[in-house]
Amino acid sequence: MRATVGDYQLDDDPGRVDADAAVAFLTTEAYWGRWRGAEDIKAQIAAAWRVVGAYDPAGAMVGFARAFGDGGSAYLADVYVLAEHRGAGLGRALARMMIEDGPGAGWRWMLHTSDAHGLYRQFGFAPPNGRYLERPPRSEGAAPARRAASGTLAGKVVRLEPLQHRHAPGLVAAAADGAELYRWSAVPQDEAQVRAYVETAVAARDSGTAVPFAVVRAADDTVIGSTRFFDFGYWAWPAGNEHGNDRPGPDTCEIGYTWLSPKAIRTGANTEMKRLMLTHAFEVWQVSSVSLHTDAKNERSRQAMERIGARFEGVLRAHRLGTDLRPRDSARFSVTAAEWPAVKEHLEELSTRFTGSRSPRDWAG
Repeated sequence: MRATVGDYQLDDDPGRVDADAAVAFLTTEAYWGRWRGAEDIKAQIAAAWRVVGAYDPAGAMVGFARAFGDGGSAYLADVYVLAEHRGAGLGRALARMMIEDGPGAGWRWMLHTSDAHGLYRQFGFAPPNGRYLERPPRSEGAAPARRAASGTLAGKVVRLEPLQHRHAPGLVAAAADGAELYRWSAVPQDEAQVRAYVETAVAARDSGTAVPFAVVRAADDTVIGSTRFFDFGYWAWPAGNEHGNDRPGPDTCEIGYTWLSPKAIRTGANTEMKRLMLTHAFEVWQVSSVSLHTDAKNERSRQAMERIGARFEGVLRAHRLGTDLRPRDSARFSVTAAEWPAVKEHLEELSTRFTGSRSPRDWAG
């Protein structure tokens, strides 16, 4: 089956699918299923009940969708259109050919999405009723019953709002002119990167592996950056142990993915962000410790962590991927529950000192 959309052609011939092109997108730009490697993706394409590709005038595959089914139900997956070809209606055309124009038009269809609800409503998709049950994929070591969650954390200088797609334009503006400031930090630099950044963060929140925030300046509601909780630790408390029963959150966590607009540096924003987040971690979730990491070469970030009262623990060698796409050494800092009262007092004193003025060492890290 073939169809045309402007200068593009849609085709459900599996022999025409460029599996390498699908792998290139799904392993680097997609926010879903990033655990898969090339062999996994190619095996899924080969085993699909049906595939549909979108091809440009030169024959290159610029969009894709696959589905698997059992003759009465089908699941739609891996629908994408390359960024430079969006806006031509290809996403809608892919969904239509797959769902309505093929042999599964009368079947029950299922899918998951974090940002394309409007597209799929056009084809009759809606939230499931009470009969639908799902077991989400589990992160290693995570306990679904102890999922970390948070609403808005509000202070005098900033408030931390749960990150949403509506924050994307503000993040694009916030990241402008920050190339040198973000030398050691993976900060999205354009609209496409910000969109992928938000989609990945929202997907992490949906899976229970992170709690991301948009940092909003309280004075004028301007988005000035982002930060998040992640790397949650859930300890294996013995059954019936008073410390493990009905815990409100994780036992440990990390604060990271933190960056601020160049215009927000030295405004006290970072100090208040850390006070809000540490207060939530220790007093709501009741964690035992909070860790923070930064590139070992990032002196600004290291000084900021020391300034808020976090204790330097050492350097983890080849700990994470650096902004230069090489393994980086990470300087590790932490605050424990025993240290929190003193750190809290210190942060409150700093916040009072610098509210409405310019603090000396706010950071991106």
